[in-house]
Amino acid sequence: MKRWIAAIVALMVMASVSWGLLTFYLVDNFEDGTFSKWTAFDNAKLSLLKNPKLPKRDLVQESCGEYALEVQGAAKDWYVGGVSTNLSVNAADYSRFSIDVNGIKAGKIKIELYQDDNKTGEIEQDVNNAWKATSDSIWSIEIPIIKNGYTRYSLPLTAFAHANPGIGSDKLGGAPILKMQAIFIASEKEGSVDCAVDNMMFTY
Repeated sequence: MKRWIAAIVALMVMASVSWGLLTFYLVDNFEDGTFSKWTAFDNAKLSLLKNPKLPKRDLVQESCGEYALEVQGAAKDWYVGGVSTNLSVNAADYSRFSIDVNGIKAGKIKIELYQDDNKTGEIEQDVNNAWKATSDSIWSIEIPIIKNGYTRYSLPLTAFAHANPGIGSDKLGGAPILKMQAIFIASEKEGSVDCAVDNMMFTY
């Protein structure tokens, strides 16, 4: 009997580990038909995009479901603006960040993760100095906006760079990430950005 109990416990442990390895932290996939958790800043303008049906099969777009977040805006010296949302996730529990991008116009996206290194439950920012973080680290990476359809990016968290060295921790994953920003940059100095983003999540 004891052997049977031990075997059952072992199976339960293995099942829980396997389940843990399959989990993920969803930032947003917009399938609720809203983008209410997102705040736009500067010239970025947001709308809900209904993904069109394509004449030929596209596995990435099929996984994007019905809706995505469209971001448009005119650039000034390349810069358009961005979007931000609040999170509560520890990067130590995951190894990658995933995002699907549909490029209507080419450009770049800079993804920023704000880590609460001093564990105050908020990201302290200097309102008189371009809202720069004063005590917490920012981790960033840039990806291209490629035209004509969806591109899936699965980004290793180890590829994110410490964007404000000397402030906060030198390690991504030592404290909760409380905020994420996506900053949009045009391909021309006085151009514009038009793209859709979807399926943003942290994964193993």
